[in-house]
Amino acid sequence: MESAIDTKTIHERLENQGISVDLRTLQRHLRELEKRFPHVKSKPKSPKAKARIWWADRSLSRLSLLPTDAMNLVMIMDHASRFGMAAQVTNLSALHEYARSLMREARPSQDWSKKVISNTRFITLRPGKVDPQVLETLQKALLDDYAIEAQYLKRGAREAKSYRLLPLGLSYQDSNIYLSCVFANQIDTRPVALPLHRFISVTTIPETIAAPENYDINSVSAQRSLISLASDEPVPLRLLLSQEMYERLAENPLTADQQLLDENGCRTMVGSTHLSQGLELWLLSQGDNLEVVEPSILREKMAATAQKMAALYLK
Repeated sequence: MESAIDTKTIHERLENQGISVDLRTLQRHLRELEKRFPHVKSKPKSPKAKARIWWADRSLSRLSLLPTDAMNLVMIMDHASRFGMAAQVTNLSALHEYARSLMREARPSQDWSKKVISNTRFITLRPGKVDPQVLETLQKALLDDYAIEAQYLKRGAREAKSYRLLPLGLSYQDSNIYLSCVFANQIDTRPVALPLHRFISVTTIPETIAAPENYDINSVSAQRSLISLASDEPVPLRLLLSQEMYERLAENPLTADQQLLDENGCRTMVGSTHLSQGLELWLLSQGDNLEVVEPSILREKMAATAQKMAALYLK
């Protein structure tokens, strides 16, 4: 905004360059530019003045995106907004609108809101409500390696309690955001995961809380608490498949090392993956389109759950 200039000055500079334009026409064109390009800004020259001053947001004016990149950015931000990050996308509204403006410029006659969508065939729960100030403070604590004191309401508790902890990382998963952290004076140094919508307030504190050695949010120890990982290493997985599931996994593999076998109409998938809550939920969601053969512990768990479910409907 340091380089902001008023409409009259812009008009004079254009004339000095040999460009003849009516002042009213220039005013109209500037207003149109402001509508179409979010990095073009204006405001009244003074509180009571009708004249306006104009400037460009340099952080956006330096940004160059192809229309396809702009479409990718809009899709990513729309997807994030649906899965627990609506407030953060709102904070980036200028960037969001800038990407949309590039798409409009590429095809002015198209309404891109009717052509691009973030979607899922699965029912997703509504995101828990996160205080934006809580998230911002946690992000700053992560960037600066600060410990925090938090008022945290456990599930089922009537009152929040105060905890001192060290933020280690953030996980954006399903419809919620989770904080990977360790508590002060915690004997067990394995990280725990806390959903952000249960934090009432957060403040940074001048306290040193030891972090786990070589912490990595992608590690098994961190993922155990974040996504209920149940095995340290990938385990062999064997499934019997229906024709429909066989065809689906041929297009969208379940594991990186997946192999599909079709022997005399017996369709099998073999591969390896970590045991986890997510794996169990996915297997159950496929109903009678598959059968777990191995590992036996997972087969037994699926069978027990299926029996309990059937009992509810056979009363």
